Amino acid sequence: MNEPHSAVMRSGRDPVMDIARVGCLVFVVLGHLLLLGASFSPRHDLILVRTVELQAWFAPVTWVTQIMPLLFVIGGYVGALAWRRTEARGGTAAEFIRGRVLRLARPAVPFFAFLAAAILVMLLSGLDAETVGKITFGVASPLWFLAAYTFSQAFVPGMVALHERAPISTLVGLAVAAIALDVTRWASGIPELGLFNMIFVWLFIQQLGVWAADGWFAARSRWTLALLVVGSFGALTVLTVLGAYPVDMLNNLNPPTVALCLQGIAQFSLLMLCHPLLDRMMRVTVIRSIVSAVGSRLMTIYLWHLPVIALIVGLLLLSPLPSPEPGTPAWWFTRPVILLIAILVLTGIAVALRRFEQPISPNAFSTRARDWSVSLSASLVILPPFTVVVFGLNFAIAVVGTILLATAVLLQLPPRLPRSRSRAAPTVTGAASSAPRRVRRETGLRQ
Repeated sequence: MNEPHSAVMRSGRDPVMDIARVGCLVFVVLGHLLLLGASFSPRHDLILVRTVELQAWFAPVTWVTQIMPLLFVIGGYVGALAWRRTEARGGTAAEFIRGRVLRLARPAVPFFAFLAAAILVMLLSGLDAETVGKITFGVASPLWFLAAYTFSQAFVPGMVALHERAPISTLVGLAVAAIALDVTRWASGIPELGLFNMIFVWLFIQQLGVWAADGWFAARSRWTLALLVVGSFGALTVLTVLGAYPVDMLNNLNPPTVALCLQGIAQFSLLMLCHPLLDRMMRVTVIRSIVSAVGSRLMTIYLWHLPVIALIVGLLLLSPLPSPEPGTPAWWFTRPVILLIAILVLTGIAVALRRFEQPISPNAFSTRARDWSVSLSASLVILPPFTVVVFGLNFAIAVVGTILLATAVLLQLPPRLPRSRSRAAPTVTGAASSAPRRVRRETGLRQ
């Protein structure tokens, strides 16, 4: 085990993973900003265009910029370390999963409530159902992550146990299952079968993070990491040239395909190649403060960024200001302005909803987590976003989703939620923080 990894194991966190997760969020926000092009036809019909996808260079670029596989590997890494710390202090798997469920579900409750209210307002204002459907399809598209990530994180204790008993067999088994499902989907011609790979593909990618938590990637030489990057992208090139998978990695997301597994290996190996540089960056006070501020609100920003961008674009369309045609030079030049407005709005939302991502100390719970209760809550968190993935979003689904998510949270919250003693964002340099503060950060998208 090399020295940097030993330091991470002693402190309980790696600041590089913090900046990597914030970087992933930046890619997601920028990607959706450039994807969303809107205009009115001569008949005043709303036309939505996925602008950046029309560019010839876009598909190959998604091999690096479509960063969801990297986010799941990091989730496995920090999840495995957090679970081992929980286990070391006598915590149970149910307690660990309860923390994950609360961290992911609490920010989702006001978001689903907002979606329900927004759909109702649009319908009452006279917008036709088709236009409302186009809008909700777009703004709800990132919700698949809530279902897949909650499911994967709920399996962290079990997958860590399997890794400790049979690391290679566990990883190979997940890969074989994912490949078998892809082959079955192709052979049967039933694309819906691919939805089951939300289990095996994302668990495989998360399991790479468990290997990383044991120091496997950190122990590799730079040449080995480079070979992993080249080899994974090389295999992906062969598969896409043969037509087995789309070149555009966005088209491999839903349903997830084996192509994402190769992408996850390449992206995390690339991250480890950049680890020394990123580690030096995280020693800069300004960068560390920005990462801490954004990292403490990751789930809120992720959920709300696309509705905010869509709302800004929609208001500009309805305003007397000129609306450039999507894809034109004028359209590209307006993107930084919209990004700046979106950042300001998202900052306000993150501040207003900060209590929904406020960490809850394990000491706040007077009773131990119960397996049946935690399992029920996890299922209630997964069901609404998964329903949106399969059937789309309408008013009824938004309302029922709000109720189910609120129920999932209420089942797990302590009788009285303690107030935070400080408004200051938690530091991300584990060695300088106290053990209780580290424990409070061990949930959701944060370590």
